[in-house]
Amino acid sequence: MPAGYSIPELIEQEKRCIEVPCVYDYGSARAVELAGYKAMLLSGGEVGEILGGLSESEMCESELLFMASHICAASPLPLIIDCGCFTPDAPAVYRWSRKFMDAGAMALLIEDEENVDRETFLKMIRAALKACEGSRCVVMARTNRPLDTQEEIDYAVDLLNTAMDLGAYMSMACSQNNAQIARVIGQRVKGLKMYPDQNSVDGIPEVVNEEIYPYGFAMISYHYTLKTAMANMIEYGRRNLAAGNNVPSNELRLPNGYTGASALSLFDYQKKYDEQAEYTGERRLFKIPGENGKILSTEGMK
Repeated sequence: MPAGYSIPELIEQEKRCIEVPCVYDYGSARAVELAGYKAMLLSGGEVGEILGGLSESEMCESELLFMASHICAASPLPLIIDCGCFTPDAPAVYRWSRKFMDAGAMALLIEDEENVDRETFLKMIRAALKACEGSRCVVMARTNRPLDTQEEIDYAVDLLNTAMDLGAYMSMACSQNNAQIARVIGQRVKGLKMYPDQNSVDGIPEVVNEEIYPYGFAMISYHYTLKTAMANMIEYGRRNLAAGNNVPSNELRLPNGYTGASALSLFDYQKKYDEQAEYTGERRLFKIPGENGKILSTEGMK
């Protein structure tokens, strides 16, 4: 399913700092869609976690592409790809950028690491830009270098500005962690920016979205999907064990009002059945076990 709109179209329409949650599979992508988000970011780190606790340096591009292709095939939201596992070689970046773009990705977050020098990174940016030429997919330039000293800030600013001059659509300085650094980056780095991995302390976010938007921060990313999924799986696992049955999880009411043993009702299988009817000539109703064991239809559900 092609995304319903591109990242530039979304930013032009919203005119605010857009919240972009990190996802790791289609289930998490579906959850952020139903929650009301307008875009999402495929986290290389969290994909690695669900693949067995892998670090991004242990992952390969094909593992990330497998997950991205399934998300893009089913979700209408534009997907940004965290390309941290990309081999830092320009021809390889071009090849994999083409594959992710062809799969439906709407943005590629091309990043450096401490072992990637300036010229290598800029070659990666140029390769990704060439791969995405003429498509709706944009390139975002990301540096993971620390921002603890003036020298490090100057390096990051120069690197990101050069990437923007080459044609990158947006930039991210990944080591930002407070409003002061955000103002510095916002004032010195040209064009649009994404604030990375927003956190909080004692109920207070490290930056306020409305305050950093005037500095060019059109997007802000954060993690929540895998953490809250794991927390709830552990919690209801403990409740089920204590009860000696699955009553606690089975009677948990989903946001759409359904109960039952699984999350089937949150996925639009009826739409899939209706699409199949166009070539089979037979229309079926998708039914799931529901409340009190009744068989319920998902026809018409969103």
